[in-house]
Amino acid sequence: MKSIAAIHRSYGKADEVVHAETIDIPNPQKGQAIVKLLRAVINPSDLGMIGGSYGRLRPLPAVAGREGVGEVVELGPDTEYPKVGSIVRLPPEPGAWTQYQVCQAGELVEVPKGLPLDMCAMAFINPPTALCILDNFGELGEGDWFIQNGAGSALGYFAVQMCKARGIKTVNMLRNAEKKRSELESIGADLVVDEAEFNPKAVKEKTGGKLKLGLNQIGGESVSNMIKAMGDSATVVTIGGMVGDPIRFPTRFLIFNDLALRGFWWDKWQRTHSKDRVKAVYGKIFEMIGNGTLKAPVDSVFKLEDIQKALSRAMENSRSGKVMIEF
Repeated sequence: MKSIAAIHRSYGKADEVVHAETIDIPNPQKGQAIVKLLRAVINPSDLGMIGGSYGRLRPLPAVAGREGVGEVVELGPDTEYPKVGSIVRLPPEPGAWTQYQVCQAGELVEVPKGLPLDMCAMAFINPPTALCILDNFGELGEGDWFIQNGAGSALGYFAVQMCKARGIKTVNMLRNAEKKRSELESIGADLVVDEAEFNPKAVKEKTGGKLKLGLNQIGGESVSNMIKAMGDSATVVTIGGMVGDPIRFPTRFLIFNDLALRGFWWDKWQRTHSKDRVKAVYGKIFEMIGNGTLKAPVDSVFKLEDIQKALSRAMENSRSGKVMIEF
């Protein structure tokens, strides 16, 4: 069987090094399934892997992509599950952006029927990250405050929506806040603050010192300002450092405010926890998609053959929502 795949043979700028190529797909053996791509997502971590800067890189040449959903179209001999026609998560390894791939049937995560395809394609990286941070770093209850920078990202949207569902109030930091203010407020954001105008003392006063948990995607001055606004015994969790600037060690706040600085990487979490725990996380995500708690905008959808155009669009700051790939 032939398959079109998005492959890069070197690390570099994604829209320059990734090309659509035709590859051979072997017949499935016992315990295997062939999955056809339905919808895949372009995430910043994909660009990092292609660029060679991510925490874990694939050997070259590599099929790109880490997230999406597909349809089971063929099973190997004596293989009964998942059934042909089932919608499943595209395995993140060795790469998701391929028309067909042979998978270990027992490792496939089946997606409940009737859920929006676009949202299901986005269900496996950002929503679990937001959920694990809210569940595993402190006990936030109704009326408590959560703060995040990079709030205009997909992860930011999911965090706002999860907090809203739990009665947790949110402070949302981003550049050019006016462009996203109404959109964020429409999904439940309580306070939207422009990075250039961020006043830690004012934010601390507005939140009554109840900022218990922070999510840092940016680094640099942004997270330094966030730290200064936190309440006593709060935790700031870093999952990214987009600006790459050095962060001044906040000695005073660590000592006098009992502040904790932590890190989180979903890739590592799912590799170091049982399949049942990972499956339980996905179950919660699917439930929130089904009941309408989680929604996210889609900017555009490109054919796999047009992968370079898709990547160029994904790298533009003007987009509104995720760029998706289909076949």
